[in-house]
Amino acid sequence: MTIQKIIEKRYQAIQVEWTRYLNNPYDPNRAHDLRVMIRTLRGLIKFLKRRIDPVIYTGMDAELSRSANLFGTLRELDVLIEEAGVYAYNHPDAQVNYRHLFKLLRDSREQEMQRTLSKQAQQELSTWLQQVGQQLNRLKFDDMTGWHQYVSSELTRRDKQLTKRYQNLDFTDYPMVHKVRKRSKTLRYSATYFSEFAPNKAKKTGKSAREIQDLTGTITDAHVNYVRLHQLAAQVTKDEDKKLLEKIADEQLKKIR
Repeated sequence: MTIQKIIEKRYQAIQVEWTRYLNNPYDPNRAHDLRVMIRTLRGLIKFLKRRIDPVIYTGMDAELSRSANLFGTLRELDVLIEEAGVYAYNHPDAQVNYRHLFKLLRDSREQEMQRTLSKQAQQELSTWLQQVGQQLNRLKFDDMTGWHQYVSSELTRRDKQLTKRYQNLDFTDYPMVHKVRKRSKTLRYSATYFSEFAPNKAKKTGKSAREIQDLTGTITDAHVNYVRLHQLAAQVTKDEDKKLLEKIADEQLKKIR
């Protein structure tokens, strides 16, 4: 499969996941899969940056970033609900009003879900993705040669950079951990979808990138959960809700330490 075809198929995958999300926005997997497809295409475009006109690249990168961020808060709430569920399962207590907590979380998710489904939000997403599609049509990857060499050398370059950043990483520096996680995703997506251009290198690179993504992901997810739980704790009116949210938040810190 050519580079051009791979990129086109990833764009088409976004359209499919968008429709699936609209069909059932209540399923947490739908928002997650849509964001993953958007981020996958963005990652592949980043990998091909050296062969893309800077103006076209900047435009596509910005539109894909906006598209993924539209569902960012919703995804965070879904992860938070899942983590709260794990906590409730591991700490069964008939005296704790878990049901009320989950109602608060579900109400927050419903409100955020409706925001993403609003006419304005959907029109913005449609516009952003249309602009990405128009820019993709301007790319002429099939007219370029030397793709095997490009993919192999780019995998090597990015793998070395990622490994160095990870080895020197201060795991208490959340913003930097988050950056390393994003770089690992870009490398893993590229190693996956461009593997036929450098099979051996892609397999090794993809494996190490996935390991770094998983390790940094645990830290970033826990950090996001901790912050959002405390935000919710500051908003609730009942002391029992506040204390429970703070307990779950402290549980997240155990994953970071």
